[in-house]
Amino acid sequence: MEKRQLALKRSSSYDKYLGFTLIECLLALLILSSICLLFSACIKNVAVVTKQLKSEREKEWHIFLIQLENELVNCYYEKTQTNKIVLKNKKNGNVVWIEYKLGKIVKVENGGYQPLLTEVKTATFNEEGKTIVIKVSFENNLNQTAKWIITQEHKHE
Repeated sequence: MEKRQLALKRSSSYDKYLGFTLIECLLALLILSSICLLFSACIKNVAVVTKQLKSEREKEWHIFLIQLENELVNCYYEKTQTNKIVLKNKKNGNVVWIEYKLGKIVKVENGGYQPLLTEVKTATFNEEGKTIVIKVSFENNLNQTAKWIITQEHKHE
């Protein structure tokens, strides 16, 4: 009896379609999970940065109100227009105005120009009885409103 040995032939198609090894699969999984973690961390970071920027705008708004209050102490109120408040300086009688102009709220006196608030989308000044209502919308869509109570008598021109 003749012994036959069965020899397994290697097919040429086996060489063409080699599969992934376990290490290659683990490496791909590691890279994919790292990308997902980085992406989720970036999204969380964007939320934190947005919150801080909003907080910065609110701080700037409160600083603006304090500056405006200090400016108004030295002036008499004259009149209000849509985009400006007209005042008169107590010391020298010069006309002073606080106005919204080119994305800023500025104080203009004697040809001088002092920015009080920047990155403003819109601002309106309205006189309602004995108060001036200041409504400001910032470029980041944050809206703020303030009221200034007129303490002295004034004349409308």
